[in-house]
Amino acid sequence: MLTHIHHINFVVADLNASIFYFKKLLGQQPIVETLPERNVKTARFEIGQSLLVLVQPITDEGVVADILADKGEGIFLISFATHSIDKTLQELELSYNEKRKGIDGWPICDISPFEQFGVVLQLTETPKFNSI
Repeated sequence: MLTHIHHINFVVADLNASIFYFKKLLGQQPIVETLPERNVKTARFEIGQSLLVLVQPITDEGVVADILADKGEGIFLISFATHSIDKTLQELELSYNEKRKGIDGWPICDISPFEQFGVVLQLTETPKFNSI
């Protein structure tokens, strides 16, 4: 069963300019990380039980760079929280890609291709005692 929106990812061309805007809007400092294995730099903001994640490609290669080049800036991923990815996939009879580790080691699984809704839909497994 889905419990809430875990995170929403925005692809951005200029992470620093985007951080400036969202810091003003949300009144908080983000957690900023470079993920060289994914060719991106990210900034995460907490909003209640959810995260808003700004993602900037740091090279011209990779999925995020391709999305930015093809579609421009904007939302490209919505991830729903669940206590069990396997159970949710069975209950909803969803097709999916392989499970993998996301930021902070979250177990994640994409459940729709980008082309289907214009954004990737994803599941993130969260422990029952931790909202994010």
